Amino acid sequence: MSGTLAQDAVAALVAAARTGALPENDGPNGDGRRTRRVRRVDFTRPTKFGSDVERRMTRAMDAFTRAAATRLSAELRIPVELEVIDIDQLAWSGAHGGLPRDAMGATIYTGERRILLAVEQPFVLAALEFLLGGGDRQTAANRRLGDIDWALSRLLIELLLSQLTPVWEDLTGLDMRLDQLDSTAETSHLASVSEPTLAITIETRMQQRSTTMVLLVPHVSVAHVIDRMAGGERDGALEEGSREETDAAVRTVEVDVRAEVARVRVPLASVRDLRPGDVLRLNAPVEAGITVCADDMPVFRGRPGRLQARRAVQVTGNVEVGA
Repeated sequence: MSGTLAQDAVAALVAAARTGALPENDGPNGDGRRTRRVRRVDFTRPTKFGSDVERRMTRAMDAFTRAAATRLSAELRIPVELEVIDIDQLAWSGAHGGLPRDAMGATIYTGERRILLAVEQPFVLAALEFLLGGGDRQTAANRRLGDIDWALSRLLIELLLSQLTPVWEDLTGLDMRLDQLDSTAETSHLASVSEPTLAITIETRMQQRSTTMVLLVPHVSVAHVIDRMAGGERDGALEEGSREETDAAVRTVEVDVRAEVARVRVPLASVRDLRPGDVLRLNAPVEAGITVCADDMPVFRGRPGRLQARRAVQVTGNVEVGA
Protein backbone atom coordinates (compact mmCIF):
# COMPACT_ATOMS: atom_id res chain seq x y z
CA MET A 1 0.00 0.00 0.00
CA SER A 2 1.44 3.40 -0.94
CA GLY A 3 2.26 5.84 1.86
CA THR A 4 1.69 8.94 -0.33
CA LEU A 5 -1.20 11.21 0.65
CA ALA A 6 -3.56 12.68 -1.89
CA GLN A 7 -3.37 16.41 -2.57
CA ASP A 8 -6.59 17.17 -0.70
CA ALA A 9 -5.34 15.19 2.34
CA VAL A 10 -2.11 17.19 2.38
CA ALA A 11 -4.09 20.44 2.23
CA ALA A 12 -6.26 19.28 5.14
CA LEU A 13 -3.20 18.50 7.29
CA VAL A 14 -1.65 21.91 6.53
CA ALA A 15 -4.89 23.64 7.52
CA ALA A 16 -5.07 21.62 10.73
CA ALA A 17 -1.45 22.45 11.56
CA ARG A 18 -2.15 26.18 11.22
CA THR A 19 -4.98 25.97 13.73
CA GLY A 20 -3.19 23.56 16.07
CA ALA A 21 -5.83 20.87 15.54
CA LEU A 22 -3.70 18.00 14.25
CA PRO A 23 -5.20 14.55 14.94
CA GLU A 24 -3.57 12.38 17.61
CA ASN A 25 -5.09 9.06 16.56
CA ASP A 26 -3.55 6.30 14.44
CA GLY A 27 -2.16 6.98 11.00
CA PRO A 28 -4.43 7.43 7.99
CA ASN A 29 -3.77 3.87 6.86
CA GLY A 30 -4.95 2.37 10.15
CA ASP A 31 -1.73 0.35 10.48
CA GLY A 32 -1.24 1.20 14.18
CA ARG A 33 1.43 3.82 13.60
CA ARG A 34 0.81 7.26 15.10
CA THR A 35 0.89 10.28 12.85
CA ARG A 36 3.71 12.78 13.16
CA ARG A 37 2.82 15.59 15.55
CA VAL A 38 3.83 19.21 15.36
CA ARG A 39 5.42 20.44 18.60
CA ARG A 40 5.62 24.14 19.30
CA VAL A 41 9.15 25.24 20.23
CA ASP A 42 9.87 28.60 21.83
CA PHE A 43 13.31 29.54 20.53
CA THR A 44 13.33 32.75 22.62
CA ARG A 45 13.72 30.81 25.88
CA PRO A 46 17.24 29.36 26.24
CA THR A 47 18.04 26.42 28.49
CA LYS A 48 21.70 27.05 29.32
CA PHE A 49 20.98 27.06 33.05
CA GLY A 50 20.00 23.58 34.24
CA SER A 51 17.20 22.85 36.69
CA ASP A 52 19.75 22.27 39.47
CA VAL A 53 21.16 25.77 38.93
CA GLU A 54 17.69 27.34 38.97
CA ARG A 55 16.73 25.45 42.12
CA ARG A 56 19.90 26.39 44.02
CA MET A 57 19.69 29.97 42.77
CA THR A 58 16.12 30.20 44.07
CA ARG A 59 17.19 28.94 47.51
CA ALA A 60 20.10 31.38 47.57
CA MET A 61 17.90 34.33 46.64
CA ASP A 62 15.35 33.32 49.28
CA ALA A 63 18.15 33.53 51.85
CA PHE A 64 19.12 36.94 50.47
CA THR A 65 15.58 38.33 50.65
CA ARG A 66 15.21 37.29 54.30
CA ALA A 67 18.51 38.88 55.29
CA ALA A 68 17.95 42.02 53.20
CA ALA A 69 14.42 42.53 54.54
CA THR A 70 15.72 42.42 58.12
CA ARG A 71 18.56 44.83 57.35
CA LEU A 72 16.36 47.28 55.43
CA SER A 73 13.71 47.24 58.14
CA ALA A 74 16.36 48.16 60.71
CA GLU A 75 17.98 50.88 58.58
CA LEU A 76 14.73 52.50 57.37
CA ARG A 77 12.87 51.90 60.66
CA ILE A 78 9.78 50.61 58.86
CA PRO A 79 8.66 47.07 57.95
CA VAL A 80 10.10 45.97 54.59
CA GLU A 81 9.28 42.67 52.88
CA LEU A 82 11.16 41.05 50.00
CA GLU A 83 10.07 37.92 48.15
CA VAL A 84 11.29 36.04 45.07
CA ILE A 85 8.28 35.87 42.75
CA ASP A 86 9.79 34.61 39.49
CA ILE A 87 12.92 33.06 38.00
CA ASP A 88 13.17 32.56 34.25
CA GLN A 89 15.63 32.07 31.41
CA LEU A 90 15.52 34.51 28.52
CA ALA A 91 17.79 35.94 25.88
CA TRP A 92 19.54 39.07 27.15
CA SER A 93 17.49 41.30 24.85
CA GLY A 94 14.22 39.90 26.17
CA ALA A 95 15.30 39.97 29.81
CA HIS A 96 16.68 43.51 29.61
CA GLY A 97 13.77 44.73 27.52
CA GLY A 98 11.35 43.58 30.22
CA LEU A 99 12.88 45.79 32.92
CA PRO A 100 10.77 48.70 34.20
CA ARG A 101 11.52 51.89 32.28
CA ASP A 102 12.13 53.91 35.42
CA ALA A 103 14.45 51.33 37.00
CA MET A 104 17.92 52.17 38.25
CA GLY A 105 20.60 49.79 36.96
CA ALA A 106 23.47 48.74 39.21
CA THR A 107 26.34 47.14 37.30
CA ILE A 108 28.02 44.59 39.56
CA TYR A 109 31.36 42.92 39.02
CA THR A 110 31.42 39.26 40.04
CA GLY A 111 34.96 38.10 39.51
CA GLU A 112 35.95 39.57 36.15
CA ARG A 113 32.43 39.49 34.70
CA ARG A 114 29.39 41.70 35.20
CA ILE A 115 25.76 41.17 36.15
CA LEU A 116 22.95 43.68 36.55
CA LEU A 117 20.63 44.54 39.43
CA ALA A 118 17.70 46.73 38.36
CA VAL A 119 15.70 48.47 41.11
CA GLU A 120 12.54 50.46 40.43
CA GLN A 121 12.88 54.17 41.08
CA PRO A 122 9.81 54.49 43.38
CA PHE A 123 11.39 52.04 45.82
CA VAL A 124 14.73 53.88 45.72
CA LEU A 125 13.16 57.29 46.34
CA ALA A 126 10.90 56.00 49.13
CA ALA A 127 13.82 54.21 50.79
CA LEU A 128 15.96 57.34 50.62
CA GLU A 129 13.13 59.35 52.17
CA PHE A 130 12.98 57.03 55.17
CA LEU A 131 16.77 56.69 55.30
CA LEU A 132 17.02 60.47 55.79
CA GLY A 133 14.38 60.42 58.53
CA GLY A 134 11.44 61.49 56.39
CA GLY A 135 7.86 60.57 57.18
CA ASP A 136 5.32 58.40 55.39
CA ARG A 137 4.46 60.50 52.38
CA GLN A 138 4.10 59.65 48.72
CA THR A 139 7.38 60.40 46.94
CA ALA A 140 7.38 61.63 43.36
CA ALA A 141 8.10 58.54 41.30
CA ASN A 142 9.29 60.16 38.08
CA ARG A 143 11.26 63.18 39.18
CA ARG A 144 14.71 63.76 37.84
CA LEU A 145 17.44 62.40 40.09
CA GLY A 146 20.10 64.82 41.24
CA ASP A 147 23.71 64.18 42.23
CA ILE A 148 22.75 63.77 45.88
CA ASP A 149 20.08 61.23 44.91
CA TRP A 150 22.63 59.17 42.96
CA ALA A 151 25.15 59.29 45.81
CA LEU A 152 22.58 58.16 48.38
CA SER A 153 21.26 55.54 45.95
CA ARG A 154 24.73 54.06 45.77
CA LEU A 155 24.70 53.67 49.57
CA LEU A 156 21.32 51.91 49.33
CA ILE A 157 22.54 49.50 46.64
CA GLU A 158 25.70 48.77 48.64
CA LEU A 159 23.48 47.96 51.61
CA LEU A 160 21.63 45.41 49.47
CA LEU A 161 24.92 44.00 48.17
CA SER A 162 26.20 43.55 51.73
CA GLN A 163 23.44 40.95 52.16
CA LEU A 164 23.70 39.48 48.67
CA THR A 165 27.49 39.02 48.62
CA PRO A 166 27.77 36.23 51.25
CA VAL A 167 24.99 34.28 49.53
CA TRP A 168 26.58 34.77 46.11
CA GLU A 169 30.04 33.77 47.32
CA ASP A 170 28.66 30.58 48.84
CA LEU A 171 26.84 29.74 45.60
CA THR A 172 29.54 30.64 43.06
CA GLY A 173 32.78 31.21 44.96
CA LEU A 174 32.96 34.70 43.41
CA ASP A 175 32.98 38.05 45.17
CA MET A 176 30.79 41.03 44.27
CA ARG A 177 31.60 44.71 44.00
CA LEU A 178 29.50 47.60 42.76
CA ASP A 179 30.80 49.20 39.58
CA GLN A 180 28.42 52.00 38.67
CA LEU A 181 24.81 53.18 38.77
CA ASP A 182 22.96 54.30 35.70
CA SER A 183 19.56 54.18 34.08
CA THR A 184 18.74 50.74 32.69
CA ALA A 185 18.70 52.21 29.18
CA GLU A 186 22.46 52.67 29.49
CA THR A 187 23.16 49.07 30.56
CA SER A 188 21.98 47.13 27.50
CA HIS A 189 25.58 46.64 26.34
CA LEU A 190 26.56 44.34 29.22
CA ALA A 191 25.86 41.19 27.15
CA SER A 192 25.07 40.27 23.56
CA VAL A 193 21.41 40.34 22.57
CA SER A 194 21.18 36.53 22.30
CA GLU A 195 23.12 35.71 25.48
CA PRO A 196 21.14 33.27 27.70
CA THR A 197 20.26 35.14 30.86
CA LEU A 198 18.78 34.10 34.19
CA ALA A 199 16.27 36.71 35.38
CA ILE A 200 15.31 36.67 39.08
CA THR A 201 12.42 38.98 39.98
CA ILE A 202 12.03 40.07 43.60
CA GLU A 203 8.98 41.94 44.91
CA THR A 204 9.53 44.63 47.54
CA ARG A 205 6.67 45.69 49.81
CA MET A 206 7.00 48.81 51.93
CA GLN A 207 4.28 51.03 53.39
CA GLN A 208 1.60 49.43 51.20
CA ARG A 209 3.68 50.10 48.10
CA SER A 210 4.79 47.22 45.90
CA THR A 211 7.72 47.45 43.50
CA THR A 212 10.22 45.01 42.01
CA MET A 213 13.93 44.55 41.61
CA VAL A 214 15.39 42.21 38.99
CA LEU A 215 18.77 40.47 39.00
CA LEU A 216 20.01 39.60 35.49
CA VAL A 217 22.77 36.97 35.33
CA PRO A 218 24.17 36.43 31.81
CA HIS A 219 25.42 32.89 31.26
CA VAL A 220 28.82 34.15 30.12
CA SER A 221 29.32 35.76 33.54
CA VAL A 222 29.07 32.45 35.42
CA ALA A 223 29.94 29.86 32.75
CA HIS A 224 33.27 29.05 34.44
CA VAL A 225 31.55 28.26 37.77
CA ILE A 226 28.33 26.71 36.47
CA ASP A 227 29.29 23.25 37.83
CA ARG A 228 29.69 24.71 41.30
CA MET A 229 26.33 26.48 41.01
CA ALA A 230 24.73 23.14 40.14
CA GLY A 231 26.16 21.62 43.33
CA GLY A 232 29.05 19.79 41.65
CA GLU A 233 32.64 21.01 41.88
CA ARG A 234 33.67 22.80 45.06
CA ASP A 235 36.64 24.95 45.86
CA GLY A 236 39.45 22.95 47.49
CA ALA A 237 40.01 25.52 50.25
CA LEU A 238 36.34 25.38 51.14
CA GLU A 239 36.43 21.59 51.30
CA GLU A 240 39.50 21.71 53.53
CA GLY A 241 37.81 24.19 55.83
CA SER A 242 34.70 22.03 55.99
CA ARG A 243 36.80 19.00 56.92
CA GLU A 244 38.48 20.93 59.74
CA GLU A 245 35.13 22.13 61.09
CA THR A 246 33.70 18.61 60.91
CA ASP A 247 36.76 17.17 62.64
CA ALA A 248 36.56 19.76 65.42
CA ALA A 249 32.83 19.05 65.90
CA VAL A 250 33.28 15.29 66.42
CA ARG A 251 36.41 15.38 68.59
CA THR A 252 34.46 15.65 71.86
CA VAL A 253 31.82 13.00 71.02
CA GLU A 254 32.05 10.04 73.43
CA VAL A 255 31.76 6.51 72.01
CA ASP A 256 31.84 3.07 73.62
CA VAL A 257 35.10 1.22 72.92
CA ARG A 258 35.31 -2.52 73.57
CA ALA A 259 37.80 -5.33 73.01
CA GLU A 260 36.28 -8.34 71.25
CA VAL A 261 38.04 -11.71 71.23
CA ALA A 262 35.86 -13.12 68.47
CA ARG A 263 32.23 -13.64 67.63
CA VAL A 264 30.17 -16.60 66.47
CA ARG A 265 26.48 -17.08 65.68
CA VAL A 266 24.75 -19.98 67.42
CA PRO A 267 21.10 -20.91 67.91
CA LEU A 268 19.38 -19.52 70.98
CA ALA A 269 18.75 -23.09 72.20
CA SER A 270 22.52 -23.73 72.31
CA VAL A 271 23.05 -20.58 74.36
CA ARG A 272 20.40 -21.70 76.84
CA ASP A 273 22.07 -25.12 77.18
CA LEU A 274 25.50 -23.67 78.10
CA ARG A 275 26.76 -24.62 81.57
CA PRO A 276 29.82 -23.72 83.63
CA GLY A 277 32.81 -25.60 82.22
CA ASP A 278 31.40 -25.89 78.65
CA VAL A 279 33.67 -24.83 75.78
CA LEU A 280 32.32 -22.45 73.10
CA ARG A 281 34.35 -22.71 69.89
CA LEU A 282 34.84 -19.27 68.29
CA ASN A 283 36.44 -20.56 65.06
CA ALA A 284 39.05 -17.77 65.12
CA PRO A 285 42.82 -18.38 65.10
CA VAL A 286 44.71 -17.39 68.26
CA GLU A 287 47.27 -15.37 66.29
CA ALA A 288 44.46 -13.10 65.07
CA GLY A 289 44.43 -11.51 68.53
CA ILE A 290 41.46 -9.38 69.49
CA THR A 291 39.52 -6.62 67.76
CA VAL A 292 39.03 -3.15 69.21
CA CYS A 293 35.61 -1.76 68.23
CA ALA A 294 34.20 1.75 68.49
CA ASP A 295 30.49 1.11 69.01
CA ASP A 296 29.80 -1.55 66.36
CA MET A 297 32.64 -0.54 64.03
CA PRO A 298 35.88 -2.66 64.07
CA VAL A 299 38.80 -0.21 64.18
CA PHE A 300 42.06 -1.87 65.40
CA ARG A 301 43.70 -5.23 65.90
CA GLY A 302 45.34 -5.87 69.27
CA ARG A 303 46.48 -8.38 71.78
CA PRO A 304 45.36 -8.67 75.41
CA GLY A 305 47.63 -7.79 78.31
CA ARG A 306 47.78 -6.16 81.68
CA LEU A 307 48.68 -2.70 82.89
CA GLN A 308 49.53 -2.94 86.56
CA ALA A 309 46.41 -4.46 88.14
CA ARG A 310 44.09 -3.76 85.21
CA ARG A 311 43.36 -5.54 81.97
CA ALA A 312 44.57 -3.75 78.86
CA VAL A 313 44.82 -4.08 75.08
CA GLN A 314 47.91 -3.28 73.02
CA VAL A 315 47.01 -1.99 69.56
CA THR A 316 48.98 -3.83 66.89
CA GLY A 317 47.45 -2.45 63.69
CA ASN A 318 44.39 -1.24 61.83
CA VAL A 319 41.52 -3.46 60.76
CA GLU A 320 41.70 -3.94 57.01
CA VAL A 321 38.69 -2.71 55.07
CA GLY A 322 36.48 -5.64 54.14
CA ALA A 323 38.18 -7.97 56.62
